[in-house]
Amino acid sequence: MTHAFAALLVLAAAGAVPPQQQGQYLTPEQQQQISKMPAVPEDKRVKAESIDSVMSMGDAILLDVREPKEIEELGGYEGSINIPITELEKRLGELPKNKTILTA
Repeated sequence: MTHAFAALLVLAAAGAVPPQQQGQYLTPEQQQQISKMPAVPEDKRVKAESIDSVMSMGDAILLDVREPKEIEELGGYEGSINIPITELEKRLGELPKNKTILTA
């Protein structure tokens, strides 16, 4: 399994890629695999109100997979890394390997 495919699976399973948009990025076979994956348990998710404290610890980064236009319109989190989901496969090398990656 390639890193990009694995990343897309994780993002989709975590809800970072809404089901209505998954068809834009994933093949039907990949969508089928995602549908079999359990959702990320609630206790493993970071609540919006806790992001500041998690980020202040320095061992996590926030990966925003939205398009720049969406961030411009809706706002973003200062210090996050923006790699649109459509570019994720090509840009995986930009992500640190020694930090927890939160997605938005």
